[in-house]
Amino acid sequence: MRVIVVALLMFSSQLIAGDYRSAIDELNFAKLSDTYGDGKVSSILEGHGVNLSAEEKSAAAVLITLGALDAEDLANEKLASKKVKSYVAVVSGNHPALMGRIGDASLYHHMAGAFDHPTLLKDNVFLEVLGEALVDGVLTGYDLRRKGVYDNFPVAHTFIYSQSSILHMRQLVALLDSEGIEGWVYITPKVSAFLYRDDWGPASDAVVTLPGGVRVVQGREVAVLFQFDSVDDRERFHEVVTRFAKKDEKDELGLIENAWWQPFYYTDQAVEGFEPISLVVISSDKHEATLTVLEAKTAKVVQVLKDDRWDLRVDRVWVNPPFFRFLNGGYK
Repeated sequence: MRVIVVALLMFSSQLIAGDYRSAIDELNFAKLSDTYGDGKVSSILEGHGVNLSAEEKSAAAVLITLGALDAEDLANEKLASKKVKSYVAVVSGNHPALMGRIGDASLYHHMAGAFDHPTLLKDNVFLEVLGEALVDGVLTGYDLRRKGVYDNFPVAHTFIYSQSSILHMRQLVALLDSEGIEGWVYITPKVSAFLYRDDWGPASDAVVTLPGGVRVVQGREVAVLFQFDSVDDRERFHEVVTRFAKKDEKDELGLIENAWWQPFYYTDQAVEGFEPISLVVISSDKHEATLTVLEAKTAKVVQVLKDDRWDLRVDRVWVNPPFFRFLNGGYK
């Protein structure tokens, strides 16, 4: 019986080990593994993976170096396989908005490049039509970003979060890391405009008055997609933002930089405590405008914005409670 158990354990290790070798082959890091001597491999594995062959240990060590695994993951075959497959899928996808993983030291530097908006600011047709819809009271706001940039992500593990401050985003990612929340970070630039609530306090330079006295916040922002390693991490993200990145009082202490009265983030899957709304998406060849609309007002928005110059679709998404209150006229 003992022989059978040992054989099964070795067979199981071989299956997972095969994932390690095939993973570094797909990532084009096989040559790197050839440079790893026994001493380096042993140091990286920290005593884990004892049933692996020398080649397999070297492959696992490379994956640990890359951040795809932690050494202790080797003791949990199911977890290790899941993490490796996820890492390979993300990195091999070479997504244009990919910044890195929460916890990567280089992530804070990479964010700066995502705040570059020149092509979006030249899309005069979209910006003119959407501005008129704000003046007419059809919309409460809009975002303009690269077409299809966040299509086809796993809905159960994502939030798309909006902000205008790079300092806020750097502090938020550091905060998530300090809370042990794990996942990938994607950032794409967007141009936004949304109604200004008088109760938010004195207006900044980003607030402009449109014809008819409508005041809106216009600016360059980013749409940040967090792809969390687990559903639990996504839930904890909401808790962290509510506690440390949402303003409830003027000059409130204990918040990260540039916290908003009504942070805005959404997902394509129902989340407890979140509210369903319509995300009206109008798209041209290169760009898309995303419009957050109460479901009861969706038909009117579609009627006003339907045009042969662009495609229009309506998605159902779920937004965090403070932003839902914004759509209903609230300011907190």
